[in-house]
Amino acid sequence: MTGIDTELYPKAETRHSKTSSAFKNAKKALRDERISGLTGAFLAFFILGHLVLESSILVSADLYETVAYFMEHTVPMAQPLIFIVTIVFFIHFIWAGRKIPGKLRERKRMLELGEKLKDSRKGWNQDPNSDIKLRSHFETSLWITQVRTGMIVLATGAFHLFLVMWNIFTDMGVAGQTLGLTVEVATSRVESGLWILYAILMVSVVAHMAIGVYRLLVKWFADTFFVRNYAKALFYFLFWFYTILGAATVIAMAGPLEGILS
Repeated sequence: MTGIDTELYPKAETRHSKTSSAFKNAKKALRDERISGLTGAFLAFFILGHLVLESSILVSADLYETVAYFMEHTVPMAQPLIFIVTIVFFIHFIWAGRKIPGKLRERKRMLELGEKLKDSRKGWNQDPNSDIKLRSHFETSLWITQVRTGMIVLATGAFHLFLVMWNIFTDMGVAGQTLGLTVEVATSRVESGLWILYAILMVSVVAHMAIGVYRLLVKWFADTFFVRNYAKALFYFLFWFYTILGAATVIAMAGPLEGILS
């Protein structure tokens, strides 16, 4: 049934008609979800691989140099990849950002909700043996954290992408400087004080990525064999494994842990 043609309502349409506003809005929402989901999945896979390759400095500086040279010269994928990642990065922000509260009042409400969820156990005088308890809602807490980390990643990630482009395509204004990423260039960034920025970026991007993977799996596969508990286990693994790996890499870039695995 696509429409209703009667004397009273000659142009009336059902909600399920392909020309109805409800159908068009639903179709647009599905398209937006697919775009944000696919771009998010691409960026998640990139982050997983990127952090592993960066962690090569934990083995030795020579291995880091070998990996960088391979990706920039032997198989020159770093140059086009940085452009692709940058484009996908901003596309993802535009489409996923539509869920971020746009008005100041809405953002204040989100912060208030986060604090209430955080303090829910403290502020509720209840029987600890009761089946009815006020407690933090896992999904809502993840969404709030994802929004917050997303804003941090947008600012710090955009700066990092610009810096990497500068490293790959120019001599950075230093005469005789070799084009591309080297151990000297990477470590000098961290040692110059940018370790604070990279520490914040690393924790934020790992948290955002892990939450995004979890929510993507729950959204599209929760009713399949990949149940919610599996998605939650994967979330915790991705977050803790890559947080530890990323923290060790940042410290290695600063010097203390360089080559610790060799």
